[in-house]
Amino acid sequence: MTRRASIVGDSVFSTAGVLAQGLARFAYTAIIGRAFGADLLSAVNVAFAASILLSLAWPTAAGNAAAAYARPGETGVAVRARLQRSVLLSLVPIAAAAFILALVLGGGPVQAVETAALTIAWSGYIYARGLLMGMGRVAAAATWDLISAVLAIGLLAAVVVTRQDHLALLPAIAGYAVFCAAGLVIAHRTRPAVTAGSGGSPSLMRFVGWNSLALIATNGLMQVSMVVAFAFDTPDRAGQYAAALSLATPVSMVSQAVTQALLPRFADWAALPPRERSRNFRRTNLVVGGVMALGCLAVALLMPFVLPLFYGEAFSAAVPIAQLLMAGVFGFSISILVVAYLSATGRAHFATLLAGGSSLLGLAGMLAIGVVVDGVAGAVWGVSIGMLFSALALTATAFAEGRTTIHEDRVGYDLRGDKRTP
Repeated sequence: MTRRASIVGDSVFSTAGVLAQGLARFAYTAIIGRAFGADLLSAVNVAFAASILLSLAWPTAAGNAAAAYARPGETGVAVRARLQRSVLLSLVPIAAAAFILALVLGGGPVQAVETAALTIAWSGYIYARGLLMGMGRVAAAATWDLISAVLAIGLLAAVVVTRQDHLALLPAIAGYAVFCAAGLVIAHRTRPAVTAGSGGSPSLMRFVGWNSLALIATNGLMQVSMVVAFAFDTPDRAGQYAAALSLATPVSMVSQAVTQALLPRFADWAALPPRERSRNFRRTNLVVGGVMALGCLAVALLMPFVLPLFYGEAFSAAVPIAQLLMAGVFGFSISILVVAYLSATGRAHFATLLAGGSSLLGLAGMLAIGVVVDGVAGAVWGVSIGMLFSALALTATAFAEGRTTIHEDRVGYDLRGDKRTP
């Protein structure tokens, strides 16, 4: 198989798996909206948003590091051991934060425990998926994506039939936990018999740290928007926004899947001359950007038919919200791709500053509009402004590479996580 065919094949498998998860997430929220109404839908989506947001603080970035550097072989063993220990340590504070956040937002003790459990399960899922990507087990990841998604929907059906609405998060927790367990087992069986030392230098952890900040600056704004809608608007209006956001989820997850599949290639490109790797990335960015633009436009055009079909006429007010939100999803899709490339090629600091500044701009607009108008308007306009500005600034920076080296951090990472000067 040629190198280009391998890249395309990995991207297709990765996209298929995450799309299965995204569609399952959409079906999950649609079933809850239909069966239990907008109030519970908004509460469930806030729990999802909190778990994803908190996992960005370390596990998601550790998954990206695993995708980029946890290759099969002795060095990969060291990297995996170091990353896995760091993820386990991070679960304690982020689970505690999820529990407290759920209580602050008005949830009871049961909902707080479920939110903490969801945060742990999602963090395990996103790390295990990155691990399988790095080890080349892309088809296995896609298979378990499908299995865990079907399991979650099946268990949710049981919750709906028994009318146990207080257990609405448990099926998702079970699905992500099953994927995590399967992924870690597959990784363990793939690992060679060679033992390694302590593994990785501090530069690997620095990569994860900066990538965490960059992820919070990009993906974080989308998750915060759900919290803002919930906090500054009525439960029914927040439920409308939750429905709109759930329709955007499969589209945004496609770009995340492609990005994760490309991370090993971005890490390899770090060894190339700036002009050559910039040329490679321009082609990749234009292809991914074109596909995402067409996808977002198609979803926006289909929204008046799709949203009422799945959620019912009670959610028809969510249609214009969902259509505008697709602009933010497109900006988000481009942003995470460029951030991953810049991070893997030694410019995580600059990528984080650009993404962070853009997100602060979006957050300021989100809060201002939320206070003056309402929470939902603030959420959708804040996401769109912040993500589009982020995509523009990051892409301009990445495309300028090769013409100037002013923004080079001059620190890359090899497969051991050791420093490397490009």
